[in-house]
Amino acid sequence: MTSSPAEPSRPASAGMLRLHARPLRQLALMAELAQGPAPELEARAPAVSGWSVAEHLEHMVLADRAALKGVHRILEDPQRPAAPDINLLGRVILGTGFMPRGRARTTGAFLPAAMPPATLCAAILELDRELREMAPRLGELERSGGRSRHLFFGGLGGRQWLRFLAVHQHHHLKIVNDVRRARGLAAIGLPSR
Repeated sequence: MTSSPAEPSRPASAGMLRLHARPLRQLALMAELAQGPAPELEARAPAVSGWSVAEHLEHMVLADRAALKGVHRILEDPQRPAAPDINLLGRVILGTGFMPRGRARTTGAFLPAAMPPATLCAAILELDRELREMAPRLGELERSGGRSRHLFFGGLGGRQWLRFLAVHQHHHLKIVNDVRRARGLAAIGLPSR
C-alpha cells in the first residue's frame, strides 16, 4: 500500500529502525558462517544440539522467510481481518527476548533438509536484500494495525514480526556458538541485543 498525497509518509521511529537493524546484523553473521569451510558447517555437538551449524542456518532461513511473509501480508493489506492477538507465550518470548532451549519442536516446513552451501548463502543474501528493501516502509509497518498469524505466538503485528526475527535468529546463533566452542572452533561475535 502506498501513501496518498493527502497522507504523507511518516518516517519510522528510532526504535523501529534499531529493531530493523538487528536482524540485518545477524544475517551478516549468518552469511559469514555459511561461507565457512565444510568441516565448520558440518560441526555437531550432540550435547548442545542435534543439528549441525549448517542445519541451524537452514532452519533460520526457513523461519526468516516465513516471518517476512507475515510482514509482507501486513504491508499488502494493513486493514486485513485481524488475526487473534499475540498470546501469552508470544508476549513472554518477545518481551524477554529469550527462547529456552529444547522446549519447542519445529514443524516439518522448518526442518532443515541439507540445503547445499551455495544455496544457503544465496538464500541468506536474498533475505538480507528483502529486509533492506523493506526499510522505506518501516514507518508504514510501524503504524499499521494489521496482524498476521504466527504458528505458536498468535497474531503478530509488523513490529512483533521484526522482533521475532531478531529473537529467533539470536537464539539459534547462540546455539551455533556453543556448537562451535564444543568442537574447538572459534566463537562467533554475536551482535548485541
